[in-house]
Amino acid sequence: MFRGYDELTMDAKGRVGLPTRYHDRVQKGCEGRFVVTVDLREACLVIYPLPDWEVIERAFNALPGSDKDLALLKRRILGYATEVQMDSAGRLLISPELRQYAGLDKQVVLTGQGKKCELWDKAAWDAMNAQAMAADFSAAHLAQAIDTLAL
Repeated sequence: MFRGYDELTMDAKGRVGLPTRYHDRVQKGCEGRFVVTVDLREACLVIYPLPDWEVIERAFNALPGSDKDLALLKRRILGYATEVQMDSAGRLLISPELRQYAGLDKQVVLTGQGKKCELWDKAAWDAMNAQAMAADFSAAHLAQAIDTLAL
């Protein structure tokens, strides 16, 4: 559902507009309802259409509660998970807590990741992207994955 890279502007209230190419799809697919939460590995946010998130949430809730590490993971992901509704202008309101977690300022980047998208502060994205450009993708497991994908 989500593909591509977009540089966007977040307004002072924390609203960011989804690119118009997504509007019809998200209205049909999730009635403009999303869940925004934190990424575990990067300082960015992850945005899921509500139906896709509900599958993930059920999986989290099925995890054993006695494992301390899983409990921490669950608290982090589910604790930050915030349901948002796309407004009539195609914008999502990102809470102050989520904006702070990801260091979001006025200039942001939205990257499609298939069933979800990521929301990055532009400066953080540029820094991560510079590292990615210098990365060596020749490691055996990466090379095999790239071959499997026929890239």
